[in-house]
Amino acid sequence: MSTNVDLEQVKAALLESHRKDRRAHYEKDVDLLLTGGASEFISVSNGEIQRSTLDEQRAFFMDYFTGAKYYEGDDLEPPIIRVSNDASIAWMIVRIKVRRTTRQENSDEERETQFIYAGIMTYEKQAGKWRRTANVSTFAQ
Repeated sequence: MSTNVDLEQVKAALLESHRKDRRAHYEKDVDLLLTGGASEFISVSNGEIQRSTLDEQRAFFMDYFTGAKYYEGDDLEPPIIRVSNDASIAWMIVRIKVRRTTRQENSDEERETQFIYAGIMTYEKQAGKWRRTANVSTFAQ
């Protein structure tokens, strides 16, 4: 199949999206995190499948970021990216070490959490823009 799509340029754009998502976590910037989101997002974790709208994702991350501070969120290995020949769909597998603290509501006490996140994010080209459409997440201590 012949294509006029520069697949390396697409991969670079997806890597930039990954860097932006990591920055959004450090800055606790929900708007930045959701800029590449699709109107419906599918999440697979802990043996469950959940669908959410952008508004539901916003509410989740507003709560998740409240009282949080990120100290680490670094790739443990280079992301693995695959793009379809027509560049209409893509996926990225990442493995990240995360260290964050959270402050409980009405408390000065901080709780530190460290974990390894490995997951796959899927992307679709919608109206000329890459949109995150689904994620499968795994976590290890």
